[in-house]
Amino acid sequence: MLPEKIPLLQVAIHGAMAGQLLKQSVYEFRYLHAHPDQPEVALLMPASRQLTWQDGDLFPVMDQNLPEGDLFMRLRALFPKQALSPMHLLALIGDNGIGRLGYALPDWPAPPPAPPIDRATLLETAYSPRVFDELVHAYLATGAGIAGMQPKIMLPALDTERTTIPIPSLIVKAASAAYPGLAANEYLCLKAARRAGILTPTFELSNDGHMLVLDRFDLVRQPDGSLERLGFEDIAALAGLRVRDVLSDRKYQGSYQRVAELLRMLQLPRENLHRFFEHVAFSVMVRNGDAHLKNFGVLYRSSADAWLAPMFDVVTTTIYRYTRYDGGSELEDRTLALRLFAGKHGSKAYPTTEELLRFGSKVCGVSHPQAVLNRIAAALRETMDEARQDERIPATVRTQMAEAWAQGALHGTKS
Repeated sequence: MLPEKIPLLQVAIHGAMAGQLLKQSVYEFRYLHAHPDQPEVALLMPASRQLTWQDGDLFPVMDQNLPEGDLFMRLRALFPKQALSPMHLLALIGDNGIGRLGYALPDWPAPPPAPPIDRATLLETAYSPRVFDELVHAYLATGAGIAGMQPKIMLPALDTERTTIPIPSLIVKAASAAYPGLAANEYLCLKAARRAGILTPTFELSNDGHMLVLDRFDLVRQPDGSLERLGFEDIAALAGLRVRDVLSDRKYQGSYQRVAELLRMLQLPRENLHRFFEHVAFSVMVRNGDAHLKNFGVLYRSSADAWLAPMFDVVTTTIYRYTRYDGGSELEDRTLALRLFAGKHGSKAYPTTEELLRFGSKVCGVSHPQAVLNRIAAALRETMDEARQDERIPATVRTQMAEAWAQGALHGTKS
């Protein structure tokens, strides 16, 4: 059990103690050292600007990794009498969150590391809700969780030389009764993205098709065998937004044009805007209506060495029905998560080819946006042809996705 109140946490950056997070009437982060060129806790919170930062709410770079949805409910069940304030949740996350920040209670013993799991064993595991519940229960208490609404967990893995990676390095997403075939759906989307030349994490689908296993994209194995942890901030955090719980609708507010402008403000190399256009165009063409502000992000070593993160959390959402609240009428997902263009005339409707081309050329500076659409369309057709031979893909999901992708691929039929 953690203390009832946590007024202070030690904050590490890439394993080195860097500052303190305090919670009194406001949240305060203090760098421990005065060096202006030390690693920043967040891209927009550098020590060179000031050594002490205050905010009425938890800083967005920390808030972005707090568990929500399925994971939070599992934590609540695991610790029914434990206070679960943001400070408690950070203490539970410890050193295991996405990105390079770690949190620890002063003079408090660290939880024992979870036993590693072999990737092949995981892929061969026959899925059932009970099996996944046991998997979550075994690893959640060690802080190996991950933010988001979908059932998922992070696991420590054995690398190819059978040595244990010191922090959870695999993300496992499970099947969902509300969204049948979701793991296979995302697998096909990622496979098509990779075929189109879009950067993705390393991923595999379990043998029974019910679990998607991904490598974390914020961990880099160095030639000497050491593990580098990159900084990561999603677009919502970079925009200064907290989007959990009752504020979750905020991640659907805004436009892809404003995201592109934010990337430009961060002075990322031009190729990152070109990659962002690929991400947006791909989401449009696979009919992914959930490409919201938390599903894009930036990786970095410093503010001068930052780049757009690989594509992640991409799914053909139009094949599912949903309700806005328990007992509500079922709705179909037929719009984008964000407006394509900013301004009062911006719309969440799926864009025409002309609008998509204008976004690519005018907003993202892509010289030949039609070539990008053609490349994605070809990848969609090839991936779907291949999927017909994959017995792990449910036939109904494959048929529905094929219909959605055929509509999206029409963007790539022009010369």
